[in-house]
Amino acid sequence: MKIAFVGLGQIGAPQARLIAQSDFELAVYDPFPSALEAFRGIARLATSAADAARGAEIACVCVRDEQQVNDAVFGEQGLAATLAPGTLLLIHSTVHMESLHDLQRRLAPRQISIVDAPVTRTRPTNEAPFVLTMLGGEPAAVERARMIATAFSTEIEHIGPLGSAMALKISNNLVAWVEIVVGMQATALAAHYAVPYEKLRSVMKANGNLSPSMEALLDGRQQFIHGTTAQYAERFASQAGIGEKDLALAAKCGEAAGLNMDVAARARDILRPCLFREAQGAP
Repeated sequence: MKIAFVGLGQIGAPQARLIAQSDFELAVYDPFPSALEAFRGIARLATSAADAARGAEIACVCVRDEQQVNDAVFGEQGLAATLAPGTLLLIHSTVHMESLHDLQRRLAPRQISIVDAPVTRTRPTNEAPFVLTMLGGEPAAVERARMIATAFSTEIEHIGPLGSAMALKISNNLVAWVEIVVGMQATALAAHYAVPYEKLRSVMKANGNLSPSMEALLDGRQQFIHGTTAQYAERFASQAGIGEKDLALAAKCGEAAGLNMDVAARARDILRPCLFREAQGAP
């Protein structure tokens, strides 16, 4: 079976490698040459998303945001230029549910099915299945999606119709990012009163307050607080951008549901300053 995969970032690249190791005929594309070059000898290196999609039965998109999804699908050299009737399109990126339905409306006349397939990491490894994959779509399309998702997933959940998996992912990300912001505030509070990070971490780990995602980010943050480095700035600027996007998306969806989303909005506003507190010389 021929698979196209667009987006070879921190999550997409290991997903694609595991697909290749599962004996699918894989073509990959990423606009960054270094990301693409890493797949030489593993998959066919496509010159564009459209090139990757030639002859594909399933196409996967794992890019940063809604604009990049639209570019990957409908850009001048996007997937839509060469996707054949009957192709299945999996959207791994975290986007608004309305975007998925818009994709469906535009591609349905060409008999292209869509499944939202957001993922969340369950293991620290990239060498074996490492994410839980949530699937939203028609049952027949979801069963086709499972063939691919099995390659990189520790668990697979069919949530419901198109958009339902994305609603779950957005809800999950809301919890994760608000927890992370609170964890960073707690770290700064403890430091102000001369409580070492290791002591705070030990107690939070023991009582369950330290979630795995918070632990990974806070521990990584501690590695760079003694002297700002380019590595610190690059890594955490990227993380801040993802968090801001996820929290803004959660706020938008929550407000549409009639919820008070002040917590999400405030967390978004202070995420970047919290991440770079040490870089600015604060505790």
